[in-house]
Amino acid sequence: MLVESLLAQGVDTLFGIPGVDTLAIYDAFLDYPDMRVINVRHEQAAVFMADGYYRSSGRIAAALTSGGPGALNTVTAMSTAFTDSSAVLHVMNENPPGVRRKAQGYFHDLSDQFGIFRPVTGFGTQVMLAAEIPAAIERAVYAMRNRRPRPAVVEIASEAIAEQTSAPAAAPARIEHRMPDRDAVRRAASIVAAAERPVIWSGGGVIAAEAATSLRRLAEWTGAPVLTSQAGKGSFPPEHPLYLGNWSNEQPVRDLLARSDVLVAVGTRFSYFPTGAWSLRLPETIVQIDIDPEELGRNYRATIGIAADAAIGLDALGEALAELGYGGRPSRADEVAGALARIAAAVGSSDELAVLDQMRSAIPASARVFNDPTTIAFWARSSWMAQEPRTWFVPSGFGTLGFALPAAIGAKVATPEHASVAVIGDAGVMFTIQDLMTAVEHRIPVIVMIFNDEGYGVERRHQDHLYGRRSGVDMMAPDFVALAKAFGAAGVRVDDLADVGKTVESALDATEPVVIEIPNRFRHPGYGAWASYE
Repeated sequence: MLVESLLAQGVDTLFGIPGVDTLAIYDAFLDYPDMRVINVRHEQAAVFMADGYYRSSGRIAAALTSGGPGALNTVTAMSTAFTDSSAVLHVMNENPPGVRRKAQGYFHDLSDQFGIFRPVTGFGTQVMLAAEIPAAIERAVYAMRNRRPRPAVVEIASEAIAEQTSAPAAAPARIEHRMPDRDAVRRAASIVAAAERPVIWSGGGVIAAEAATSLRRLAEWTGAPVLTSQAGKGSFPPEHPLYLGNWSNEQPVRDLLARSDVLVAVGTRFSYFPTGAWSLRLPETIVQIDIDPEELGRNYRATIGIAADAAIGLDALGEALAELGYGGRPSRADEVAGALARIAAAVGSSDELAVLDQMRSAIPASARVFNDPTTIAFWARSSWMAQEPRTWFVPSGFGTLGFALPAAIGAKVATPEHASVAVIGDAGVMFTIQDLMTAVEHRIPVIVMIFNDEGYGVERRHQDHLYGRRSGVDMMAPDFVALAKAFGAAGVRVDDLADVGKTVESALDATEPVVIEIPNRFRHPGYGAWASYE
């Protein structure tokens, strides 16, 4: 019943590990060849893979774990998906009602397993009877497809998993998008129409709603420069003359914002990093469009808040502008070019940027690039040009080490026609290195770029700057080439940074996972390694 219910909702890929209480489900998989089951090495990776699957494709995959330690191993990955608005369906079992929460020493006993997941899920439900499974799966998928994308948990009691039932699968979950308030849209249109120097901020909601075309139409109509958050990279073409990129903390962009009179924020919440810990001064008049009403005005006061997904909100705003007879505004492209030129002159050249340039030239525009919070990724935050939506990913909200490798594997399963690359450090990769074996076993040809600086490089730079001495940040690294080969993957070490690009390019057609180790001593982009405008 569970497998049929998943397939009925269009969920045909599952990442998981069998447990004694979920063996009946694994037995059922043998009767349903349409369900692709990827056996992982750690439950955390199951959710990371389902997360990467969704971010890459917009489709939902499932993660299946046993209860107790199996379920709790996923909390970090669930938190990552929750914070970054990624839809993951996590199915887990719980002990029978007769013994749960009684502290009698029953196997995998917890006082409140379901409650542990409440802070990191957008939807959760508990199933006691097998006949309840179809409705539970349908409701979970409905929530993920119609609300802000976030993880959902379906917890099933062990006896329900083993029970026989003839209940039919539920019909596919309906799509019922929230429609914006018409009066709010009209007022927003009046504000935009009166703006003389508008600017746009594009976030991950634009990509989730597939609203890049609508965003570009509004930008060109209003002549507004476009900033993006990390999650919004790829929502606007980087070669466009109105593209400001992810440079919101740089002084030339701060100056441009100070000259602007209206900001249209779409699918973004103005989080910590892009606002410089909320020190960024934005225009006093803000029109904010977000699928989640709780985000409207959370970090910066919104003059007008429109609760709608990005595509519907942008299209409604465009229609209202047309009704007003709005003729558009002159392009602010010259201001954009001036700001970017000042930034480029201040940033200058560096080994880190040269390596990123090589990578960008070698990696196809449609490739899925997953980043850990490692040193090179901090340089890439602003310098990497994401050419298309769903091609650039970071755990920007939770900052999770170990995310990139399993997420890239999940993306390659979802979109096998596109290259999938993990950019990760030697410390972070050890959090999830065991699931390189998953990629080898299931013949998933991901490229894993390990930037090896023998330790926690980001923290090392902070310690050097703040304290002038180090503790706990320098550590030994294994021979990653030998380790890759021990797993059955290909492994290569790049000792000359000038060879990074051609090494990546040579791995693009591989039919097996490829680990590329890159020894380095990159600097953190802060503390004088980045731009200075004095």
